[in-house]
Amino acid sequence: MRPSDAYPDDSIHNMNMTPKPALLVIAASMLLVLNITDAAAQSWPARPIRMIAPISAGGGADVAARLLAKSMGETLKQQVIVENRPGGGSVLGTTTAAGATADGHTLLWISGAHAINAAFNRSLPYDSTKSFEPVGLFAKMPFVLIVHPGMNAKTVPELLALVRASPGKYNYASSGVGSASHLGIEMLKLGAKLDMVNISYKGAAPSLAGLIGGEVQMAMLGPLSVKPHIASGKVRALAVTTAKRSAAFPGLPALGENVPQYEMTSWYGMLAPRGTPPAVLAQLNAAMTTAQSDKAVIDSLGAEGAELPRTTPQEFRKYLEADIARYMALRQKLDIRLE
Repeated sequence: MRPSDAYPDDSIHNMNMTPKPALLVIAASMLLVLNITDAAAQSWPARPIRMIAPISAGGGADVAARLLAKSMGETLKQQVIVENRPGGGSVLGTTTAAGATADGHTLLWISGAHAINAAFNRSLPYDSTKSFEPVGLFAKMPFVLIVHPGMNAKTVPELLALVRASPGKYNYASSGVGSASHLGIEMLKLGAKLDMVNISYKGAAPSLAGLIGGEVQMAMLGPLSVKPHIASGKVRALAVTTAKRSAAFPGLPALGENVPQYEMTSWYGMLAPRGTPPAVLAQLNAAMTTAQSDKAVIDSLGAEGAELPRTTPQEFRKYLEADIARYMALRQKLDIRLE
């Protein structure tokens, strides 16, 4: 039997040659969406941009957000306004951003706390990656391992020996359970086989005050808060927590020189609500890259030992996913759960 006998209308030959009405509708719809998206990107930004920062005003992360906002506003010819929305360990502000209109006029400023929440908080009202579109990684910087000047330890090896000799005797300050300052020292405990007790404070400033006052013997905090106290001798710095030494702290070793494979990095980045047009994300990323070359940004964050890596949105997505995976692996070793 010939094909034409089996299919009298010869559809077997025509099906790949003549577009079906449904296919024409789909193609037209896709073209319309692309045209609308392109038009929206061309008219963006149409009004001031809101950058939600799920943190309190005044800290290192807030300072970095405002530096970026100022530079991006100049590049985009539209004001970028930082809106502080602290609460719930950054969950409150992040939830607000996740539910915002995805038109590029609402952004989310994030830090390593975003990855920590993804790994340790099992009841988030958003998905830490799927609810957002990545814009870029803005800055990476070290934490600093500091001790009370009364401690009989001036180097990391001396500190490790002192703590190992008296398990459970020494306390360390953290900015709360699940904070980077907490998890950083828990990672140190695991890597160096130490037994220390966590004393939680409500933030970096109170934990630093506890260390200076002798309530605890050590802490791992950000450069901005500890630098003046290192200079005054109120605390003693032993190491930075990045993989390499930091130019901002000449003479300090990297903690990984004494604890193999140790690295704890503070970082800042930006997300947008899911569905934000790719063309808008590209413009945001370009404005961030311009900010990373801004002298005011370099001078301010350079004092904290910051690196300003240039990443595409796709590269930042991979970076965030890898950081979440790292904390999820840590969660398997620690009896910690955030609510």
